[in-house]
Amino acid sequence: MKFFTLLIFILGCSLPADAQDEPRLTIGAKGGLNFYSLSSDELVEDDDTGLSYEFGVYGRIGERFFVQPELNLVSHKTHLITRTQTRVGERDALTVRYLRIPVLLGYRTDYSGPVATQVRFMAGPSISYAFSVVDNNIDVSRGDLQKAQFALNGGIGFEVWLLHLDLMYHHYLTSLFNDGRSSGKGRAFSISAGLGF
Repeated sequence: MKFFTLLIFILGCSLPADAQDEPRLTIGAKGGLNFYSLSSDELVEDDDTGLSYEFGVYGRIGERFFVQPELNLVSHKTHLITRTQTRVGERDALTVRYLRIPVLLGYRTDYSGPVATQVRFMAGPSISYAFSVVDNNIDVSRGDLQKAQFALNGGIGFEVWLLHLDLMYHHYLTSLFNDGRSSGKGRAFSISAGLGF
């Protein structure tokens, strides 16, 4: 609760600074790749980073300071050996698909270089809902996972005319598995490109 109160306070402080400019609304769509892994978990014997995809739409409100809510379809993949699977020692991919809703606060610089016309810095919370798990050989189903996953997100964006390129880090605060012994949380890096209008 304190975190969201602080978030609203920061948002409120940023709006007056932006009020002197004409309000600007940018609507866009983007797609990209992400690299996902788990932190140490008592239920996981071994895991590898997995490569997967994400797509989304966003609205960016503001010029110098901005708020950017998004709706993303995200697939996270990691290759695991769990301590609870029936096929002992067999590694398989765990692919989970989420609907993710981040709300990012950001700052756009005046930078204008030879390639990028503007640079953005952004950070904020997100909630993800796990809606499906791809069949696997390690006995993990959707019922084994926390349905709601909370995360903090931060990154940098580059704008070249209508093309927007974002590099983001996603730090999950909720353990992936809903077993009380589990403490492994997701970590992901993503790179996405899109168009904003």
